[in-house]
Amino acid sequence: MEKLVNRCFGCSEINPIGLKLKFSYKDDEAVTKWIPKEEYQGWPGVLHGGITATILDEVMAYAIVNKGIMAATVEISVKYCKKIPIGEEILARAWIEKGTKKIFYVRAHIQNKNKEVLAEGSGKYFKMNDKYLNLNYK
Repeated sequence: MEKLVNRCFGCSEINPIGLKLKFSYKDDEAVTKWIPKEEYQGWPGVLHGGITATILDEVMAYAIVNKGIMAATVEISVKYCKKIPIGEEILARAWIEKGTKKIFYVRAHIQNKNKEVLAEGSGKYFKMNDKYLNLNYK
């Protein structure tokens, strides 16, 4: 079987243009800290909204991974509350609100160091079937 290499834009350490997000877990939440760089801005000095959505999607997916389950995004919704400045650390956290055998509903938010909510997200994720779990993923 062919080995697959993780080149995920959000979490791969080897993707040269990726975000390289790292996750930890606390009280059933997935958490990541990250400092936005200039190359990810939209308006001058402000993180691009698509990157904001990517961070929310990633942290929500990792809330499910924390349960030992691989899932794919079905839909996400993002609410942009305040601008996210370039060069200032942010904290994203996500938690599962409810789940069934195949579908998970997850919520997340991004905060600044003052704990102000900068963006919020919600998502619906589909549990991937076991054939994906048996891939030789490097």
